[in-house]
Amino acid sequence: MAMKVEPADVIQHEALFSVGLDVSQRSTSICVVDEQGQVVLEGQAKTDPFEIGRYLQKRLDGPLKLGMETGSLAAWLYHGLRKMGFDVVCMDAVHAHRALSLKRHKTDRNDARGLAELLRMGSDWMNIVHVREQASQELRVQLAARGRLVKQRVDLENELCGLLKPFGFVVARGNVGAETFRDRVVDALTHAQDIGIQIKALLLPLLDVHRVLARHIADADARLEAIAATEPICRKLVTIRVVSITALAFRAAVDDPSRFKTAADVGVYFGLTPRRQQSGEKDRHGRISKRGDVGMRLHLVQAATVLLVSVKRWSTLKAWGVRLVNRIGFNKAKVAVARKLATVMYRIWRDQSVFRWGKATMEPAAPAAATS
Repeated sequence: MAMKVEPADVIQHEALFSVGLDVSQRSTSICVVDEQGQVVLEGQAKTDPFEIGRYLQKRLDGPLKLGMETGSLAAWLYHGLRKMGFDVVCMDAVHAHRALSLKRHKTDRNDARGLAELLRMGSDWMNIVHVREQASQELRVQLAARGRLVKQRVDLENELCGLLKPFGFVVARGNVGAETFRDRVVDALTHAQDIGIQIKALLLPLLDVHRVLARHIADADARLEAIAATEPICRKLVTIRVVSITALAFRAAVDDPSRFKTAADVGVYFGLTPRRQQSGEKDRHGRISKRGDVGMRLHLVQAATVLLVSVKRWSTLKAWGVRLVNRIGFNKAKVAVARKLATVMYRIWRDQSVFRWGKATMEPAAPAAATS
């Protein structure tokens, strides 16, 4: 049974106590166990790093180690509790769930007890997750907001093109600016005889929204370009002919290069390695796992496509990718180049080196499936 501790009482201890935090949006269940696994204290506090820290400081006087699962509030609580002087670790929620599901009854109290037990048993029983620094987290928010604006603009362009097709107007898009696209849609509406005035009146406000989105995207790009110009690692990464947005996304996603044991782990982290299913004599390699950061994976694949199709300068990386295109097709090759590109970018950051283009022994042929 847990000890009932009055607010005025303080448990003094020299041994390290393990504290499990089961976090929900409004309240956090807290369980403290000693070195033998005996419950010392149980309770609840408001989900706020200051409230959780004050709850523990009022009742315990000694070394503590706090553990919680990954979640939307984990980074905020992690940095807040560390500022208060606590030793905090964040556990992989999927891994922790498998251990917590062994209990017969799933309650917040039992989950906090289970997290405290995992923390007490050590790193062999839990998968500790790296929590990004505040600067990287803020950068990821800016990139995510910019990505949402771009998606809304693309969705709006698709919607406008789809609305005009039933009347026989196919608006050429391609790689054009917002004003060019607007002019083409306005031109189609002007020459349309079968579209009523009311429909035209409803489509024009969509163009106004499209213009506003394009302006905000341009502002976001300018701010991110300015940030990239101040980041030394981004200035090194853009020499590979990746855009500043991709370099910033990589810097924010990796955060600390020392947390990866090998460069090959970066491709695994971004979900760019094939799944493998081995059992007995069967050994199958399937599609890529698509685990990790979806946005960063998209940036890497787009950068690989640009490297294979648009970059004219010869490089060892491009030559390797072109050979893959001719052997396995463009779609598979660009994913392989994206994985290799992530490895190269990581090594440049870790070793503080520069991208080596290599010497051209022969000019590689253009990708056979570059238009696919």
